[in-house]
Amino acid sequence: MCDPALALLCNFDERNLFPDNHYVEKLWSGDWSIDENLCKKLVMSNLNQSLFDIVRNGLNQEEDAKNILFLGIQSLLTFCDHNLNPNSSKLDLEQYLKFTWPEDIDVTQKLQRDSEPIFVNIVYPQLLYLSHEIFSALYSVESNLVHLWWCFRSKILLQRALEDTSASLFSELELIIAKLSNEMCDLNDKPRLQMLLCLEIAQAYLIYGRIQKVEEYLSKAREIAGMKLELTGVLGKRTKFQQQILPQLALTSDLDASIHRPSAEESHGNSMLPPDIELQDDVRLNKIQYFEDLKQTELPSLEQTLCLLTVQYLLKAQAKDNLMYEELQPYIEAVVSQKKGAWSTRVAALLLRCKLEANHKRTVERAMLQCESIVNDKTPVSSTDRLSYLWASGLNYAWGWRQQLADLYRSLGLVKAALELYRPLQLWEDVVVCYTLLQLRHKAAEVIREQIETNPTVKLYCLLGDATDDVTCYEKAWEFSNHKSSRAQRHWGNFLFEHKKYQECIPHYEKSVEINSIQESVWLRLGFAALETKNWETSAKAYRRYTYLQPNSFEAWNNLAKVYVHQADRRRAHRALLEALRYNYDNWKLWENVIAVSMDTGHHEDVIRGVHRLLDLVRQYDDCEVLALLVRAVLRDDIDADGNGAARLRKRVLELFGRITSITQNKPEIWQLYSDLSPTYLLKAQRLLKAYRGYTQNGNWSSSPETTKQVVELAQNLLDLSLKARQEAEEKDQLQANQQLSSARLTAQAVLRAAEKQDWPEIKSFLEELGGNLNSVTEYMKSIM
Repeated sequence: MCDPALALLCNFDERNLFPDNHYVEKLWSGDWSIDENLCKKLVMSNLNQSLFDIVRNGLNQEEDAKNILFLGIQSLLTFCDHNLNPNSSKLDLEQYLKFTWPEDIDVTQKLQRDSEPIFVNIVYPQLLYLSHEIFSALYSVESNLVHLWWCFRSKILLQRALEDTSASLFSELELIIAKLSNEMCDLNDKPRLQMLLCLEIAQAYLIYGRIQKVEEYLSKAREIAGMKLELTGVLGKRTKFQQQILPQLALTSDLDASIHRPSAEESHGNSMLPPDIELQDDVRLNKIQYFEDLKQTELPSLEQTLCLLTVQYLLKAQAKDNLMYEELQPYIEAVVSQKKGAWSTRVAALLLRCKLEANHKRTVERAMLQCESIVNDKTPVSSTDRLSYLWASGLNYAWGWRQQLADLYRSLGLVKAALELYRPLQLWEDVVVCYTLLQLRHKAAEVIREQIETNPTVKLYCLLGDATDDVTCYEKAWEFSNHKSSRAQRHWGNFLFEHKKYQECIPHYEKSVEINSIQESVWLRLGFAALETKNWETSAKAYRRYTYLQPNSFEAWNNLAKVYVHQADRRRAHRALLEALRYNYDNWKLWENVIAVSMDTGHHEDVIRGVHRLLDLVRQYDDCEVLALLVRAVLRDDIDADGNGAARLRKRVLELFGRITSITQNKPEIWQLYSDLSPTYLLKAQRLLKAYRGYTQNGNWSSSPETTKQVVELAQNLLDLSLKARQEAEEKDQLQANQQLSSARLTAQAVLRAAEKQDWPEIKSFLEELGGNLNSVTEYMKSIM
């Protein structure tokens, strides 16, 4: 049995109540009727400084402190219960509060953050505002674990209620998360609570796309749980008519037996879970049929939520491609196949599966039917079952499920059916898209104008501008907001950006991020617009900010490197490109950029690695300029970026040239560089001979004085190297050296004859020198025969 104070966190996963604690018993029974006198007292204080004074005084009296906390929890749970139920009964707020909410407290304005309003579909926002203010006051006066945790939860619900992410709210959450992480150490004897807290914090970071932070807390949760999840290949069948058994991707799960954990039956045995709709396809089986033993254990409810978070993390962290669904499917199947579990976890998993299956023709029908069953489900699930593990599951508000169903309808071409859902939800952006698809764009403008006449908002003015391409609508939106709306400036900037007026859109984007600095799309577009207009400082700032918000975008890192190159800051460009490689290791253009910048900055090892990777990807590399710089650095033993001499890389560069020349065999410049780098005169001469063959293979080399001079000089070097090779050859190598010298002499003779026929005046002296060298070599050969 857990501590009664911690039971106030209302996770509804331990059915042992506290009969001697009426606070806990009432909360866990689902009776969330409030103390109207205390509520009225707090609300009539306008929930400002007076509230803090009341809370501060109340904390001196233990019973008053519990009543204030109790009121905040009741209000928030009631808000969640009605916003997480797609078919909830209507709540008479006045009857619930036992008084009329003051008209001078406009909660839609109070809840607004960084000019981002709350969605119009949020019902009873007064309860969210009341609980948020109570928890904020409690947290400010006494930051114990329960106060911190509920304040954290209320801010998460507030962020989910806003139309876009808020920078100021994220800063507040980061401060609370830091304190919660410190408090986690005091929960060492309660690992289940530790794990739950890690999951809730990871879900918070997931909202803002902080992938590295999500991974950090996800790993902590796995460690506490003693849980191992691993994808593996198992022989099985995917389709009904499949004859050959093939390896299929499957998930193995293993739990540390030494850790005590309640089963899903014990914690959520009474939860009424939504049905899992079967896949009714002519070809594909409902589930993969495995023909090998698969190590899978029954997952407790909290471990199911951990498995779900893994899917949500991978979906956010990985690039969207055709293989992503195949990788995520086993995780989702591990959750939805469990007999018992938390209601919120199961609904979130099914909705996530709907989202993934909507992109596949064989599963899209099941996705639609599953989504419809969740949206239209009128099963009397108890409030406590509905809210158990709510924050750990990341389940969105119920109106968002209807939006997902409407999106499914639209993707299937059921545009009118989608419209019937979008309009009651007042999702006017989607309404505009639907009317555009129906070739009734004028109708979209009419609908938005009707809404503006009854209830004008910044968003409606912006959408009217989008629907009519009338820039004055954005001006009206900006004026309507009293110059405070980031949305107005964002839409205005987007309009100019789409018309390629990059210089004009920059100031609008800058104003937008000045109001709300966490808008990823605006930073990205600002960076590109500034890049196009050669405003390097602004572009660098924008891309830096974007890569902080969304670090897994290789395009942004690549563009940031491009800006640094223009700023002549090649060292930072090199670091940016290495970051880009972390998120896209297979982009050959990116590797070309890495090679070029690494050569400039003296990162010779990265040059070698880059050329090898390009050969893996495109089977070719013939940038002689870069290779010449690399060879020169090795020969001169230049100091690289790490303070080491480049001569130490000679062996690796020789291996690289060996690989290049095995693929590109007729590039004479590469053979010449290979010759320069070779350790012995014999190897130098042999590789220079191949360079000669590359120059002369088309037979037209003597038709111009430039190429003739080049070949004549090569023949002279070939003679010199071959002669030195023979002179220094040991007895066992003399035969090979003789052959090389003979080949060099014949080559020089051929060059001399062909060049003399052309009689180019500018190379006459070179021919005389070549003739003299040829005579010397001939005499030497006679002397050794």
